[in-house]
Amino acid sequence: MPIRPTDNPEILSMRGLNLFHYSYSNCSMRIRLFLDEKGIPWNDHFIDLRAQKNLTEEYFAIHPQGLVPALVDDGVIVYESADILEYLEEKFPEPSFTPDTAEGRAELDKMLEFTRSGHFPVIKTWAYGRNNKPTKTPESMHKLEVLQKDNKWIVDFHKETMAEGGIAEEKILAAEKILKGMFADLDERLSRHEWILGDQMTLADIAWIPQYALFQRNNFPFEPYRNWIDYVARWQKRPAYVSAIGNHMPGSMELPY
Repeated sequence: MPIRPTDNPEILSMRGLNLFHYSYSNCSMRIRLFLDEKGIPWNDHFIDLRAQKNLTEEYFAIHPQGLVPALVDDGVIVYESADILEYLEEKFPEPSFTPDTAEGRAELDKMLEFTRSGHFPVIKTWAYGRNNKPTKTPESMHKLEVLQKDNKWIVDFHKETMAEGGIAEEKILAAEKILKGMFADLDERLSRHEWILGDQMTLADIAWIPQYALFQRNNFPFEPYRNWIDYVARWQKRPAYVSAIGNHMPGSMELPY
């Protein structure tokens, strides 16, 4: 779990749960949703990605890749959304968002791992590719290159969005094929249960429902996945979904049909 040691006195002095997040970030949505579902108070640190407010030495002292979200819990830094979820679930185990069975926990681990390994090559590739807008200006790209000395792959990803034509269509289609397979699997699961892994809300639900908000905004073809859409509609009635996702991205309160 990425818990980052620090001797920064300003960070060490932070009391309570301090969440560094951005409105439209699906990864940030996960943490807001977890906290709001469990009724856990948190301190709001909004990082405006559109204004490139993450590209500062101060923020890189918290998150080594300059991404959101990041959590500072009484001076302890945790980053990467799946790891923050696991950290918070261990600290606040009630109500439980962890499956009761070993099989369920193994399934959960697989789903959380995809949010890590598939974030840039699949999720961001599809969303940014279909959005087809540069993610950086030349000035902010220079800042990124200076700050991201140890993460050249992040620099290369953003450079691709700035190239003529943006992210290559074959990469977007390959990502879409993987995502369609994932949503087909989720749709089948939801034909049998109220929640992704059964009759209990788990971290799998917290991790995956924000993808709807992100992808709906870029016109992902959700129409074939009727059970998934019914699931989204149920989520939209939950106060935590409204506070953590709907209020930050109004389109996430709409359905594709």
